[in-house]
Amino acid sequence: MSLAHPDDHDSSNMTRAAADAPADMTIMERIYRGVVEEIDAGVLLPGQRLPSVRTMSARHRVSRDTIVRAYDKLIANGQAYAVRGAGFYVREATPADRPITTPAVLPPLDPSRLIHSDHPLDRTPGSGILRHEESAQAEVAKVARAVTAAIGSDGTYGNPLGYLPLRQALCDKLKGEGIEVPLDQLVTTPGAVAGLSLVIRALLRPGTSVLYERPCSFIHLQVLMAQGASGIGVPRQADGPDLEALRTLCERHRPYLFLLSSVLHNPTGTSIAPHKVHKLLEIAAEFDLLLVDDASYADLLPTGPGTYAAAPLMRFGGLRRVIHVGGFSHTIAPAVAPGFVVADESRMQFIRYFRPIQGLGNTIIQERLLYRFLHEGLYRRRCDRVRAHLARCSMGLRRTITDIGLPFAVPPAGGLFLWGSLGDGIDATEVATRMLARTYLTAPAVHFTRYADLRSYMRFNVTTTNANTLAALANCL
Repeated sequence: MSLAHPDDHDSSNMTRAAADAPADMTIMERIYRGVVEEIDAGVLLPGQRLPSVRTMSARHRVSRDTIVRAYDKLIANGQAYAVRGAGFYVREATPADRPITTPAVLPPLDPSRLIHSDHPLDRTPGSGILRHEESAQAEVAKVARAVTAAIGSDGTYGNPLGYLPLRQALCDKLKGEGIEVPLDQLVTTPGAVAGLSLVIRALLRPGTSVLYERPCSFIHLQVLMAQGASGIGVPRQADGPDLEALRTLCERHRPYLFLLSSVLHNPTGTSIAPHKVHKLLEIAAEFDLLLVDDASYADLLPTGPGTYAAAPLMRFGGLRRVIHVGGFSHTIAPAVAPGFVVADESRMQFIRYFRPIQGLGNTIIQERLLYRFLHEGLYRRRCDRVRAHLARCSMGLRRTITDIGLPFAVPPAGGLFLWGSLGDGIDATEVATRMLARTYLTAPAVHFTRYADLRSYMRFNVTTTNANTLAALANCL
């Protein structure tokens, strides 16, 4: 007999569903599944009243709370509704031809697809996400479970400047890297991109003249455009920004800030050479130019003998002319890694004021997860493993490029990305369109610059690009 009213009817279908359910399924879930099956089978009709909580509790010999939770799940999934004082009723199903939402469809070559894509990573050579080894993914999951189990609910949003022990741990981390930062000049953010957005929102007004690198991360352009800034591109060379062009633009436009990346620049993977850092800081002082340094890739920088002696700008020039933005989405994971901003007090007062707009308590778990990695010494060892993983991937990719005979050279910069020309006269956007037809999502130069001088260039993620990808690329040239 059906589960339908009157209340004293037996529910043979639901009893059968409960008996067939997996052994590890909870009683509440079994009851919920049984009701859903009756609704799907048409035994329970829209508008029909479900048995009372008391009746279901007695029938299944479970607590009333278990039944209430099962009914609450029906309501949450749009399968039932409650009428105060009258019980629970079956909700009319949403017709299949009536979409609940209408998601925006991104253009085929929209750069946002490099981060938010339904393509599998092994068919996304242009991805901006570092694909970790399984052991690294398992480590994050293990720490996340421990943090979630330990965290309590005190009914507060937490400190808007960030979890205090984490902020102290970040100051200690920076101190170990030769950078002294006062605790009150560091705030955490939901991520590095959120940190950049916070800085730009706090310090810029619409129409302000600013500089950015070309090429640069499309995120840099988006955060500047969102604030209505008037942006001008500074060419990026193999050893950093073109300082002659920078000086000319400063003389002509008197920009307020320069948004750049000091280490492992996206998309080129290059870092600013030490000799150029000092000249850059001199120009910033001469023209009262603020340098906003996106150093979110800094912990991927190769270390040890023979490696490039690069470091974030803050290490060379302090905070008088520099705002430092850091992040952990590449070393930990994009979904659970916060970021942070370091600035001197004259600018931090504005950053602190705008920080709550990004969310009051939405990073409590993420910040405690990162703190656990830092405090227990897990982070340093993890970075060593990640850098070794990147080195192996890069070495294998270079061998494959040589074997296939692709025309572009591989700069020995380290990090996550390879950036190179596909050949003189080749339009990387056209190649990207042909690759997409083969279900490969690539990152042509148009995602990182609007200037035609780099149109033959393309960025590759060393952890998601494989031999099959490069063979397909060779056929698309």
